[in-house]
Amino acid sequence: MAHLDDLTPSTTGKDVTQTRTPMPRRRRWPRAVAAVLASLMAVALFGAYGWHPPEDGRAFRSPYLAQVGSRYAETPIARFHYVQDGSGSPVILLSPGGTSVIGWKDQVPALARDHTVYVVDLPGQGYTTLKDPGFAYDLDAMVAAVGSFMDAVGVPRAALAGNSWSGGWALAFAQRHPDRVTKLALLDATGLDLPGTWMWESLKIPVVGELAVKLSTGRSTVRGLAEGMMVNKERVTDRLLDEWWAPMTFHDNIRATYLLERRLDWSATERALPGTNTPALVLWGAQDEVQPVERARRFAELLPDVRLHVLDGCGHAPQLDCPEPVNRHLRDFFADAR
Repeated sequence: MAHLDDLTPSTTGKDVTQTRTPMPRRRRWPRAVAAVLASLMAVALFGAYGWHPPEDGRAFRSPYLAQVGSRYAETPIARFHYVQDGSGSPVILLSPGGTSVIGWKDQVPALARDHTVYVVDLPGQGYTTLKDPGFAYDLDAMVAAVGSFMDAVGVPRAALAGNSWSGGWALAFAQRHPDRVTKLALLDATGLDLPGTWMWESLKIPVVGELAVKLSTGRSTVRGLAEGMMVNKERVTDRLLDEWWAPMTFHDNIRATYLLERRLDWSATERALPGTNTPALVLWGAQDEVQPVERARRFAELLPDVRLHVLDGCGHAPQLDCPEPVNRHLRDFFADAR
C-alpha cells in the first residue's frame, strides 16, 4: 500500500518544494538611540539630584573677613553673618545676590564716616547659615529675613541698599514696611516684572537649573561670571575672585540660587512702585548686560520720589566696578538719613 506522502506529487502535479522568504532584519539603531538617551537622562538626574560638588570654599580663610571681622546674629530663621563699622544713623547693605559681604567692600569705609554700616548675608548668600527648614526662598521669605536681621541687631529703622537680587529684596521690604526704611538705594536692581537673560531664565528649568548651578562653582567659571558683570575687568583680582568664589561652593547657597530664580515673583513689586514713597536712589551701570539700563529708566518713571544716575563705563555690579562715583552718590543720598 502506498503512503500518502508518496502520492502527493502525482495527485497535485506541483512541486511541493517550499522556500522561506528571509525575515527583514530589525533595525537596531532606534534601540541604541533610546539606550543612549536613557543613559544620558540617568546621568543628568543623578547630577541634578544625587551628586554634589565638593565644598572647596570651606577651606578658604578670607583675608577680608580677617581684616574687618565677622559678626553673627542668631534668629529663628538663620544665623546671620554680617560685618559692621562706623557710628551714626544706620545703613544696611544687603549682600548682592549670589555673593557675600565682599560685594560692598569699597562702600563700608566710605559710609562708615557718617553712619553705622551693616553688611549682611541673607539666607542662601555668603556665610549665613539657614536654621528654618521650611524657609521658602521666595520674596515673602527674603523680606521676612531682612526684618529678622534688623530686629536681631536692634535697628528699628535704617537706610537700605541692594544690588541685583538684593536690590529687589530691599525694595520689597520698603514697600511692605515703609516705617522701617528711611532711604532706599537700588543698584542695577531686580524688582520689575521682566525676564532675565537666557542664562538666568534657564535656571527655572528642572534638572537644567540644578546642573547649571552645580557646574558653575569652579574658579574659572566664577571668574567668567564676575568679569561678565563688570566693565573694568582689572578689578577682578585674584583676591576678589577667591572671596567671591568660596561661598558659591556651599551646598545651601547652590540650592538657594536655582530656587530663588524660580520663586521670586516681581509682579507685585512693580505694581507697587507708584505707591512706594520712600525716597529712592537708582544707580545703574550704563553697560549692564544682566539688567539693561532701560530698566533704570522704568524705575525712575514709576517711583514717585527718586533720583536717577546712570554711570558710564560700569556694568551690573557698579559698587565693585566703579566704586568712586558709587560712594559719592551713596554718601550724598544717605547724608540726611535719620
